[in-house]
Order: sequence, then C-alpha cells, then structure tokens
Amino acid sequence: MGDAATWNHYARQCRNGLAAVDAQRRLVFANPAFCSYALQSDGVREGRPLSEQALDHALLDGLAAGLNTIGEDGAEFVWEHGASGDSRSCLCRILPPPNGDGHAIIEITELPDEERARQILAAERTAMEHIEAQKERGRRLILDIIEELPVFVYMQRRDYNVAYANRKTRNLYGEPNGRLCYEMFSGRDSPCPFCPTFKVFETNKPEEWQFTDLEGRSFHIYDYPFEDEDGEPLVMELGMDITELKRVEQELVQAQKMRAIGVLAGGIAHDLNNNLLPIIFNIDYELSKAPEGQASEALTEALKAAYRAADLVEQVLDYSRQQNFSRSPLQLIPLATEYLELFQPSLPSSVRLFMDFSARQDCIVGNPSQVQQLLLNLCRNAVQAMPEGGDLDICIRNLRVDSLKHTPHPGLSLGEYVVLTVRDTGHGMEADRIERIFEPFYTSKKGTGGTGMGLAVVHAIVTSSRGVIHVNSTPGEGTEFTVYIPVAQERKPPVVAEPNDSGATRGRLLIVDDDSRALQAMARTLGNAGLEVFTAESGEEGLERFINARHRFSLVLADHTMPGMTGVDMASRILAHDQDANVIICTGHVEPELEEQALAAGIREFIMKPMTPRALVETVKKYCSHAAQ
Repeated sequence: MGDAATWNHYARQCRNGLAAVDAQRRLVFANPAFCSYALQSDGVREGRPLSEQALDHALLDGLAAGLNTIGEDGAEFVWEHGASGDSRSCLCRILPPPNGDGHAIIEITELPDEERARQILAAERTAMEHIEAQKERGRRLILDIIEELPVFVYMQRRDYNVAYANRKTRNLYGEPNGRLCYEMFSGRDSPCPFCPTFKVFETNKPEEWQFTDLEGRSFHIYDYPFEDEDGEPLVMELGMDITELKRVEQELVQAQKMRAIGVLAGGIAHDLNNNLLPIIFNIDYELSKAPEGQASEALTEALKAAYRAADLVEQVLDYSRQQNFSRSPLQLIPLATEYLELFQPSLPSSVRLFMDFSARQDCIVGNPSQVQQLLLNLCRNAVQAMPEGGDLDICIRNLRVDSLKHTPHPGLSLGEYVVLTVRDTGHGMEADRIERIFEPFYTSKKGTGGTGMGLAVVHAIVTSSRGVIHVNSTPGEGTEFTVYIPVAQERKPPVVAEPNDSGATRGRLLIVDDDSRALQAMARTLGNAGLEVFTAESGEEGLERFINARHRFSLVLADHTMPGMTGVDMASRILAHDQDANVIICTGHVEPELEEQALAAGIREFIMKPMTPRALVETVKKYCSHAAQ
C-alpha cells in the first residue's frame, strides 16, 4: 500500500469510508467516515474480527460475501448497500490484498438520495451553464475585438468555406455568405494551385507568407491553427496591409537608383560632353563644306550618332537631378497644348493624335521644362510602340478621391488630382515587363534606338511632383500611362518683358577651356559667325588675359571644371574686377547648388555641353551684339 504514514494521512482526510481487514478478517483500521457510516457506535475495536464490531447486519453480510469472493478469484468486489432504517445508500467496494499478502481495503461511497441527486444535478447544470455563459462571453469579447481590428481576419474551413470574416475583410471583399475562399479573395473558380493556408491543417503549425489580391493590394499573412465551438479544425488568418509599405519600398529603391545614377552621371558627364563637343562641332564644320554624296551621308550619320550620345548623357543627368528643379504653380493644359502643337508635325503619317483636355482645374506645382520632358518621353514611347501606326490619345481630366476604399490606385491619398493619360494602340507589354519599365537603362527597344532612360525620367519627374504614375497594358492591344498630380492653388504668371533685338553678331570674345579640342572647335565656329575670338587654356590664363585687355571683351565663355582655378572661381575674380562683365559658364556638368550660387554672384547663365553650333552662336549673340571698341 506504499508508505504507511502517507496512507494513514490520506485515509483519515478522505470523505469516503476506508477500512483495512487482515487475512483473519480482523478490522485493523477505520477512518472517521467509515465509522460514521458503518459503525453503530463510536470507536473501532482494532485487532478484533469484523463479526465482533458494531456493524449494520446487512453491511456485515455483504462484507463477508465480498471477502469470500475476493479470496476465491482475487478480483475486487462491488455492491450497493442501503443501511437499515436509513434512507441513505452507498456503494461498497472491497480491494484484494496486493500479491495475496497484506490487508484488504474496504471503501464505502455514500450515494445521494433522489432529492439530493436532483439538487446535485441542478447545481451541476447551473454550474455548467455558468461556465458556458462565461465561455460565450469570452468568445463574444474576442470576436468583438477581432471585428474592429484594422487588419483583415477570417476563419477558414477544410472545405474552403469562409467560416468568419471581420469588418475589415468584409469591407475589402464583401460578405462571405457561404462563399469559398478562392472565390472571395482571388476571383477563381477552382482552388489555388498552392495555398500555404492548407499546410496549417496538415502540420497544425503557423504559416507566414505574402499575398497580392486582384486589386493590387498586398498583405503579409499570418495563419494559425484554430477550432470552432464544436472542436472542428479551422485556420485563423490575419492579413496586414503592406501595400503602402511596398510602394514606399519601391520608391526608396528608385531613389537609391537615382542617387547612384547621379553619382555616376556627375563623374562622367563632364568628360563625355567635352569629348562630344569637338566631335559635333568638327563634323558640323566639315559637313558644311562637304559636297553632296556618300561622304556627306556618312558625316550626317556620324553627327546623328554624336547627338544621340549627347542626348543619353543629358537624360542621365536629368534623371539624377529631378529633385533639384525649382517648381511653382503652372497651368498644365496650355503648356501641353503648346508642346503638342510643336510635336504633332514630327509624328509619322500613320499615327493619329487625339486630344481631350476636359479638366476644369489644371493647376499643378511643377517645372515647365519637366512637364515638356514628361510629355515628350510618354509620347515618344507611345509612337515607338506603334511601328505600323495607330492612335495616340492624350487626355487631361480631374479626379477627386473621397474614399481610400474606392481609389483607382493604392498610392493616392484623399484630394483633387489633375490626371494626364497617354494611351496608344501599339503592341502592349507583358506583366513582367511592366514591373521593370521604370528602371534606368531597362529597354525593350535596343534595336530601335531606345536608351532605357525615358520612362525612368518620367517616373522621377512624377514622384518629385508628389504624383503617382500607373501603367495598364495588354499584349497586342496597347498601353495606357496614367499620371496623377495633386491640384495646386492657381497663381497669376509674372509679366516678363520681351528681350530687345540683339543687333549685329560682332564683338570680342574670350573662350577659356582646358580641353584644347573643345576650345578649337568653339573658336572656329564663333569665328566663322563674325566674332573676334581669343582663347586661354586655364583659369589663371583667362583671368590674366581679361585684366590685361582693359574691359575690351564683350563676353567671357568659360568651362567650369578646370585644374587649378575653376571657371566659377575665375568668373568671381573677373566680376570683382569689373562688375559689368558678361561671363557665361559652358560646361559638361554642374551641380544645381553651384549653379544657383554662381548666378547669384553675377554670372549671366550656364549652358551645357555639348550644344549645337547654332545654339552656341545664338547664346553668344545676346551678349556680343555690340562689340567693344
């Protein structure tokens, strides 16, 4: 029976009657409960046979029969006993001695009468109802909390039925009403080929994954094993909306690319443009003297290639400096109308242009040159997508976003927008290409002159204007670019006086550049335009020549990036010597901050290499119309 002290302690505290009988049927132990029920007088005569104890006669007979039975087959003996003259009844059990040696144990468990049984059952029923009510209140509390959570939560059954969906889920996908999960969330008519949710049913372990629905919303999903009130297995799914997070992440990646391209562009633009300038100027010079024929055609092709290279450098620079443009309120429709009037004559005859400018409010915060560049790149991209011809539709309208639930694009916030749409009927794009079209240098038009920078510049312009761009394309049917830019408060344009006629193109000009090839090419072109040209190959030499000339130069045209004294440093010293001097910086690359400082210090303007010979002459004419005598 184990340790005697432990047994005695347990037996005396037990509510059931317990007694021990040795092999000679002598009562060797009885606890208080046994004495209270079985003995007709207090006390136990330990060591005396049961027959000599003050026991109820019917109980004594039952004990005798039970002891005989366990002595024969070694099994416990159980019977129900009712005490004489007492309404109480009990269940008696005799346990045989272990291994046939030791004491037999007598246990008496009192059975309640019928009334007490009813009371006990009623009490138990009340207790169970209270427990169930507590469980139901707890369940309702949990469901009420889940109902108001700002994440979508739903319960999934094995048979694909949606057992429960909270308010957020219903707002996004409608009422479940017995719908299957793949119908409700993916718009499918058959189960998804691979669904991590159903792994939870198999493993009974949580799963974590990401999901993008038909509307383009992205969610981080957490699946957990669960049970309904009947114990049937469920999966509880929580979905955190990460659409905006992914958009910001993409914008951050794009911004990092911009910074990287900017660093690259700044490092190579000056040298590339300095090399391109003498190529362009010298080919242009030779082309002006070459007779018509194969040589002329070859020079023309070379000149076109040089201009394409210069354009690519400029696009890279434009992409890298979108954030640094000055912006102010402007009207989009007049600007777009003016540009498209100039653009339309260059369209192939097989491309039809349609315009629908119905916006009542077309004021945005932007930069005119950026807007023109945006239109140029979108229209050029559309025309290139229609080599066999087609329709080019350009639309400007308004859109008011009053509800984020019904916004046409997840990146839009509440408010009024000017919406620019450029649509073509070209060959369209596959989904995997749409995801990459705004990456710098990504192009599908390598054989037709595409550089991969046009749409990257478009994306940079739109995002720097706090706008959003969306692409919708179907292979074989065409592509639609939609640009959303917030409406701005209108501002009257300033009155700008028309410049006076520049007069004759004679004058004395000093060109300063450390690149002798660029220096000679510009000197030749400007000399042929009727100017008296002097040159210097460093900032120090240029400063000395200007001072020694005693105010006889109409204009100083200087490169900026030169060893020793830079062009801006030289210009500052010239202006300190003669505040009325005209100085233009002509360079392959300059940071916007430096440009602002230089213009504030009195430098007339910056022009970027490589320019066309005509553009250089026209710029110089503004300052050399009256030659210094």
